[in-house]
Order: sequence, then C-alpha cells, then structure tokens
Amino acid sequence: MLTQWFDALRERGQQRFFKFIDKRVRPQSQHLLTRDKLYIFPSKRGFAFIGIILILWLLGTNYQNNLVLGLAFLLTSIFIVAILQTHANLAALSVEFSGVPSVHAGEQAQFTFTLQVRAKRYAENIEMAWQDERDSVVNIDIPPNESVKVVVPAATFYRGWLQPGRMRIQSFYPLGVLRCWSWLNWDINALIYPEPIKREAIAAPAAEGEGDGQHPMKGGEDYSGLKNYIPGDSLKQIAWKHFAQERGLFVKEFSQNLSKERWLDLDAIPGSNLEERISALCYWALQFDIQDEYYGLKLPTKTVAPDKGENHRRAVLEALATYAL
Repeated sequence: MLTQWFDALRERGQQRFFKFIDKRVRPQSQHLLTRDKLYIFPSKRGFAFIGIILILWLLGTNYQNNLVLGLAFLLTSIFIVAILQTHANLAALSVEFSGVPSVHAGEQAQFTFTLQVRAKRYAENIEMAWQDERDSVVNIDIPPNESVKVVVPAATFYRGWLQPGRMRIQSFYPLGVLRCWSWLNWDINALIYPEPIKREAIAAPAAEGEGDGQHPMKGGEDYSGLKNYIPGDSLKQIAWKHFAQERGLFVKEFSQNLSKERWLDLDAIPGSNLEERISALCYWALQFDIQDEYYGLKLPTKTVAPDKGENHRRAVLEALATYAL
C-alpha cells in the first residue's frame, strides 16, 4: 500500500515537472542549450561526496583538527568548481535535427542530429536518449567549433508516423558528482512502413484487355523515347551519349505490354485483420521490387499506377504506411 502511494506521488510529480518543461522548451527542429534550459543536481556519487565532506567537517570541528578541516574545505572547493564545469559542459551546445530514413515496423528508426559547441572548448561525455529509450543511450564527445553527426535510435512497433517524444541530454563530466541535463521537445517525425509478412501469391496480372497497346517502361524490348532523369532511376537506362554531348541527363524508355503488370489489391486479400493484409501487400511489393517487375497498388482510397524502381517502391510503401490512419 505504501509502495503504491509513493509510485502515485512520483508519477504525479513527473507529470507536473514535464508540464513545466513543456512550457519552457517548445517543440522545434533545433535547440540551443541556454541557462534556462539546463538543470543541475548532485548525482548518487555527489551525495556520497557531500556526505564525506560533512563527516570530515564534523570530525575536524569536534577534535579541533585543522588538517581535517582543511581537507573538508578543499573537497568543498573542488565540488563548487565541479558545479561550474559540469554546467559549462552543456552550455552553448546546439542540437539540430538532420533527418531520419523510413524503416519497417519492428526496426529501429535512426534519427540523425548535428551537434556543435558554440564556444572554444570541448564538450565531453555527453549522453543522449529518448525518454522511453533509456537502454539506447548514445555517448559522444564534441571538439570545439566543430559539428558532429549523431544517430539516436528509437524503437518502432506500428506503421504510420512516429513521433519520438522528448529527448534527454545529460552529462556527468568531469567528476561524476553532478548531473547536468535538459529535456528537448522535437517537432519531428518518421514514416514507418508496414512490417512485411509473407503470404501466398496475391498479385495478379492485369485483366485481359487492359494490356492493349504499348506503355512506356524502363526495361522492355522496344525503344520508346527519352524522359528526364529522376533520382532513383536505373543508371543502366541513362542515355550517356546525350549526356556526353551536354544535351542533358535523360533516361531511355521502352515499350512493354501492360498484361505483364501486376496489381496489389487490398480488397483481393482475404481476412478481417487490416494490418496483416497491409503487411502482406508490403511483402509482395518488396518482392516485386527485388525481381525488377512492374506492379501497381490498389487501395480503397488511392491507386498507384504500375511502375518499378526506387521512387515507385517508396510511393507504394508510403501509401501502405499511411492508409486508414
């Protein structure tokens, strides 16, 4: 009963503290650690250090031993200097969000940040971690007037948009007797693709009659023409002669019958579990991408025309990740 009361009291205190933090640190994509964002308090070692100072002071006072009193005052001076050094280790530190690639549910999202000390000194033994990721702590050292790229991982469990929440950045440098920290709110998110789950073949070729005529593709047999290069297009299809003649960067297109296209149709997958059906579509989209096949996607609210390549795969996975959210 007493334990439950203490847990409830601690949780209430944390809620009030984070409410106070949220008022002082607004969500944004870049933070500069100033005095109003930093907090400092003795660590467990720090309380032990203070206890030793008190014991020495009591012994020196009771026995009128100046040597013991001098040692107590020396340790007190060291503690005061440690307060200044620990606080200065995080002061004027700039933390900027740099990006995060999309991953599948169940994988770790790799949030990248750029850190820079806006002062002529080192920032050492800095720890970074998300509020709910206490086991995934990143330790870094930052040279003066230099920027450092840091990847802070976050666990993913579901498809859709992931908001990692608050980030804790802290340091115990130089003596470990004090802890200086800050909580940063971020206006960032990561797109999480569905977890691919293997099921029986579900993609069918286009119905008869849908493939009449020719359709511009990137890897058929009949040359169709040129189109502007888009990042993600196959380098094998680039018209290098045109590029060498300084006529621009183009990609060769070929004609291929539409009957060879495959459709990934959500309504064609049996079952009542929407997430499992979406995961099955994700699996086959990846398989067709590996096999370099043309495929399209049909959802009740969106259709992605048949194509192939990195850009097409990304468009299909994004549609699956954000469907019905």
